[in-house]
Parts: sequence; C-alpha cells; structure tokens
Amino acid sequence: MRCDRPRSFSSIARNRDPDPSFNSQLKAGTQPVPIAVLSGLRLVIEDLLDSEVRLARLDATDTATIKGQYDGIVDGQVIVLNGSTLQALNRSGSVKKLGQLAASPDWYGAGTVIVKPDLSQWLYVITDTNRTTRIHLGTSIGDRIVATLPSPDGEIAYVPFAWNDSGIYMTKQPTGLGGAGPFLEYHFALARFDLANAQVTDVSPTCIAYQVLDDGTMICRPSNDYGLIEVRSPSGKDNVIRLSSDPNGYIAVAVSPDNKRLIAGRNGSKGVINYQMVVADSTSSSGKAFGPLDYLPDTWLPDGRVVANHVCAGGGFGGGPCNAGLDGAYFFSPDGTSHTPFFKLTRGTVVGYV
Repeated sequence: MRCDRPRSFSSIARNRDPDPSFNSQLKAGTQPVPIAVLSGLRLVIEDLLDSEVRLARLDATDTATIKGQYDGIVDGQVIVLNGSTLQALNRSGSVKKLGQLAASPDWYGAGTVIVKPDLSQWLYVITDTNRTTRIHLGTSIGDRIVATLPSPDGEIAYVPFAWNDSGIYMTKQPTGLGGAGPFLEYHFALARFDLANAQVTDVSPTCIAYQVLDDGTMICRPSNDYGLIEVRSPSGKDNVIRLSSDPNGYIAVAVSPDNKRLIAGRNGSKGVINYQMVVADSTSSSGKAFGPLDYLPDTWLPDGRVVANHVCAGGGFGGGPCNAGLDGAYFFSPDGTSHTPFFKLTRGTVVGYV
C-alpha cells in the first residue's frame, strides 16, 4: 500500500470543545502566540478511525463533517472518496458529488484518485494479481479505461500520485510492503502519464517522490542517503538540501504556501529518538531546527504559521524521554520560537486548509 503521510507514529482526536486544561500543559517557558483568525479559513481534519473528514475554524470549532476518506485538496475543494462516490467539500461546508467510480480502488491514502485542477476529470487505477494496472478516467457522466499497463517486473504496479497544471504523475509501487518504525514512510519512483497517448514514462534521473508542485517542481529524495532532499525545478536547476545526518532520515515533508520553504521531521537526539522539526529554504544547502523536540509538522498556514503535532517516539523504537501528556495539535509562530495549542487531536490529523 502507499502511505504518503502515515500516522502510526502520531496520536490523533475528534475535535469538539477545546480542552481548557490544554494551555496549562505547555512546557514551562513557552509563550503562546495569539491565534489571528484568518477570515473564512478552515482547517481540514482527516479522521481515519471514524472514516470522515471535518472542517474546523482556528478556534477548534467544527463547521462541517463528511463521511469518507480524505483524498486531497484541489482548487480549494476537499476531495473525499466514500466507497465509490467521489465528492468535493468546499469551505462553506457544501458537498458536491463529482461522480461515481466504476469500482472501488484499494485504499492507498491521499491521491488514490487524482483530480484534474478544474475538477472535471479524475484518474484512478485497479490492479490485478499480475500487477497489471488499468487506469480509469472518470467524469460526471461516465467512466472508462484509458490505459492498461503491464507490470515492469511482475511485482510493480503504477499508482496515481498527482494531477496538476504541470501534468499527470504516477509512482511505481512494489507489492508486499509492510512494517513499522518511527520514520517509516513509503515513497516511490515517479513517472509521467500522457493521457493523450496513454503512455507512461519514468522520470529521469530517478525521483523518489514526496511532492510535485503546480509548476512542475519535484520534491524528491535523490539517492540512498535518506537525509537528503532535492528540489528539482522544471528548468533543470536542482538544489540538494541536507535535512538530517541521522540514518533514519526524515518524515512528514511539507512545502510552504509560497513554495519557498520545506519543513520535515527528523531525529533531534543522539542515542535515542526524539522527533525534531527541521526547516530549510528551497535554495539552501541544509536545514535548521524549528521549535522544541517532540513535534512533527502537519501543514503550513498562509500567514507563515505551522500546524504541528506533539508526538513521542515509541519506546520499542528507542524513543527518548517525552511527555505524552502534551500530545495534541499546536500552532507554531513562523520563526518556531513560540507555540500555542489548537486541540488535543487523538483520532485525526490536520492535513491542510481551505
């Protein structure tokens, strides 16, 4: 399975009323920053346990709930897949049915169905036991198979990754994946898909894909050095950034709304594991620590603040001393020097905003 943002390492909650004791649980010396409510902005919360997606104000008040699996955010709409029904949830809480899939794909996480930026078409795949990939193109009036791609080696299938203004992208996903670990995320080699001629072409040099931006900039892991990340521009100019010197590498990569900065989580301790956020400009050569230990980034807000989860690495993974009582979602100031609680999310995670 593909799991772009696995949450086995985080503690995730249904938000109702904010916990009045949450402020008192902040570490000594932390000065909360005021939450300046951005007009109309809604945080998108994915709740895997209840199979639903919620919208919430910055004061932690739910404003909308929809059943189904979070699939992504396209053109300011939250894409939700409920069985074989594809829906779009807008900021006001209105739900629109986009269409019906011919079959329910295996659930791979966000991006199981990739949607064209104007919401008029979408792609998803069904694979068989031979790892043959059948790519479906859906619209509001129908669904058809546009390509049948044999497995390159009997073990790999093509899986949707992104559809944006720069094109359509798939990844080459092997079968038989599994395991657990404090830094385990699955990322695979990127390929382009040409809808006009139904051809798939591997991206070269190989890009172990984390994200493809609207302008075609690729965020990749460039080699077997798990501490490096590459910003590969469509002009051919590449920049490689060292985010971590730890062999565990990094997880939870997010790009700022202006596409100029990256944030991720790495190990901030020696001999044990304590998560540490790391931030870097897209043109820099290395990252620097952001905020205190035991936090992982969720998303970046338009005003520069970061939504992050307090997370303790499991003892079975060599986790260091950590106060699990602080677990929850927080707003961090743009420079990472202060933070204030959002809500004690225990069964969901903030995946973006609309």
